[in-house]
Amino acid sequence: MNEEQEEEDDAAFVGEYIGERNERKQRHGAGTTTLPNGDRYKGNYVRNLREGQGLYIFKGGARYEGLWRLGRKHGEGKFIYSDGSIYEGHWVNDKRHGYGVYTYQNGDVYAGQWKESERSGYGFYLWKDSQARYVGYWENGRREGRGEVLFGAYKFSGLFHNDTPVGPGRFIFLGGWEQQGHFIPFHIEQHIPANANRAQLAEDDSPEFPDSSLDLITTWIAERTVASKEPIKGIKPEGESIFKSP
Repeated sequence: MNEEQEEEDDAAFVGEYIGERNERKQRHGAGTTTLPNGDRYKGNYVRNLREGQGLYIFKGGARYEGLWRLGRKHGEGKFIYSDGSIYEGHWVNDKRHGYGVYTYQNGDVYAGQWKESERSGYGFYLWKDSQARYVGYWENGRREGRGEVLFGAYKFSGLFHNDTPVGPGRFIFLGGWEQQGHFIPFHIEQHIPANANRAQLAEDDSPEFPDSSLDLITTWIAERTVASKEPIKGIKPEGESIFKSP
């Protein structure tokens, strides 16, 4: 028996287990486990590892019900977090990955693509309180690339970088007209003590200067107002829900 097999055999005795076993006494088949920390699992095992359909209930109140592979959340599943937020969608190696819908504690909703548990790819985001909606692309949890923001009697269509609108864009209004223009980026320098040696700061690894002391801000520059050729369907009066999952 090699070292890996010994570790697998040891895992057969972690927590209180009631269920099926194979000829090597490993957890194999349907079973229920109460772990030493108070967590509980009820579902299928293959050679001591959670595999297939199963329900995992955390001591703190969170719970996951869905598919497992090699002991990790993998495939379609629903996770209810201890704060009341809910993710229902695809998992890969314990990460939200692929298409999924996340309902946040405050009622906001995101429906779209995920990568490594971050909003990445194409997706919809609804702000519950304002009923504003963003439809477009994301990267590392932030709006990135082409997208639209719909709010009340208008929508903005343009580009985003690091969650901020940048470059050319259009504000399209219910009255059948649009304002074309562009966002100009500029930086606001964070406070630096008057007696700070900027040359020294520039060379030091910590803190970095000036990049880490700058925040990106953009301001809208209107260029022209024209009749809009774009249909206004999808823009609803403020107060109505405009979120629809794809």
